[in-house]
Amino acid sequence: MAAIPDGMPILSRGKHKNPARGACFMEYTALLAGEPFTDAPRCVDRELAAVLRHANDTLSDADRPRLLPLLGRAIGLAVRPPVPGPGEPGDELVARHARATVRLHRLVSARFMAAIGHVATQDEMRLHDDGRDVDDLFWYLMLEPTVLSTSADYIGRLIARLYLLHECYEGTMRDLGMQGVDVAVREQDAVFADVFRAAVPAR
Repeated sequence: MAAIPDGMPILSRGKHKNPARGACFMEYTALLAGEPFTDAPRCVDRELAAVLRHANDTLSDADRPRLLPLLGRAIGLAVRPPVPGPGEPGDELVARHARATVRLHRLVSARFMAAIGHVATQDEMRLHDDGRDVDDLFWYLMLEPTVLSTSADYIGRLIARLYLLHECYEGTMRDLGMQGVDVAVREQDAVFADVFRAAVPAR
């Protein structure tokens, strides 16, 4: 995705009441997806969204723009809610969606660990809910295989692994034949125009 044009709100730490006051990475993602202004859009898997929120808040103002090339890539990376079958009760639909989401999280975690060459112990898997807690596992593995000595190295690892995590979601969903949430991604110019109108008082 393209960088945010000069003069528009920049990525900033934390939640915001409205886009006229700025936005975090996930709030901009929601706008691009045409969703209400929120840092937990329905079109992004909750664990992936948690990783991205934490990345947004971990990075300094100077380094946060390094997230911009990823803006919009997470849209649709969530298990699509199932279509009810004839006479299928609502609670079974919820359970089916939950099982699919758990399977996605476990396989994404396994794929991510394999990609960075980490072999988890049984204790580590228990600590991270057998791979279901992707967010917690991601940040735990930021210290692996070694603790980095400079912030620049840490940030470089973080950005590289955010790209990798997206690839793991994309690859896992593709291999499972899993349909993501269907979203028509908005053009950034349209989003920025809406933000600009919200920021400028009506005359």
